[in-house]
Amino acid sequence: MAMYAIGLSMLQEEISYEKTQVKQVAYADDLTGAGKISELRKWWDLVKKNGPTIGYTPNATKSILIVKPEHYEIGMRLFRDSGVTVTKDGQRHLGAVVGTPEFKQKYMEEKVSEWVKEVGVLSDIAKTEPHAAYSAFTHGLQHRWSFVKRTIPDISRLLRPLEESIRKTFLPALLKTNFIIGNDVRELLSLPPRLGGMGITSPEKMAEEENRDSIHLTRSLTEKIIAQDAKGETDQNAVLELKKTMSRNRQNAQVKRLQTPKRRHANRNREENSHCTGNGSVQLANMLAYQS
Repeated sequence: MAMYAIGLSMLQEEISYEKTQVKQVAYADDLTGAGKISELRKWWDLVKKNGPTIGYTPNATKSILIVKPEHYEIGMRLFRDSGVTVTKDGQRHLGAVVGTPEFKQKYMEEKVSEWVKEVGVLSDIAKTEPHAAYSAFTHGLQHRWSFVKRTIPDISRLLRPLEESIRKTFLPALLKTNFIIGNDVRELLSLPPRLGGMGITSPEKMAEEENRDSIHLTRSLTEKIIAQDAKGETDQNAVLELKKTMSRNRQNAQVKRLQTPKRRHANRNREENSHCTGNGSVQLANMLAYQS
């Protein structure tokens, strides 16, 4: 990765914002620019001219120009002989998505549908190999959607089918129960093992928090990209302290979430004890209350 950065730095000097009026950022060999369409065409021509001399050969067939709908015709005209694909909808970019809300929704629906199928497969495994399925979910599968939660805003509702699959298919298979997984039980299972949970988090509930934390953690870098400050450095100590603060806040929130079902369960116990005299009835009521 460092060698990519060193190599592309030479190219970026030739296509810098001062020369092209295009704000740009590079990640490994992925080069991205943003600006007016006419300036982007000049920028693209400079990339094609200067890139090969340092070993960077741009591939037009894999390059996408995303424009606003009202500028689509201009984009098509200016890039008609470039080989670059012009779209007014959007495009997947580095594992996330850039484009219209409709394109984002379609992209997420496709990803969620794929993940739901994978949860279904793991649920079948959980019926005979619960420990293996649990390990595969917590150490592997649930990290498949971590990146989109951090990078794509406002997707909680789009992740609901995935959460429903976890709650109604995977967890019953893993716990070998026919009971409906109620809100209290689901909340407990989402907590880390150190608090008595299983670490099976809810993608729907965690999406907004993880996106917000990601924005805060990368704000310094984002500001430098917007300002096209290639020489500034991010204060890694400040980022580390921010991570620690976020971790403490998350742990405190988890403790509070643990207390809520405990209090609700205790209140139900008191209510049942005031109406039931037999120990068997009380125990059964407690079990049902815990599962609801």
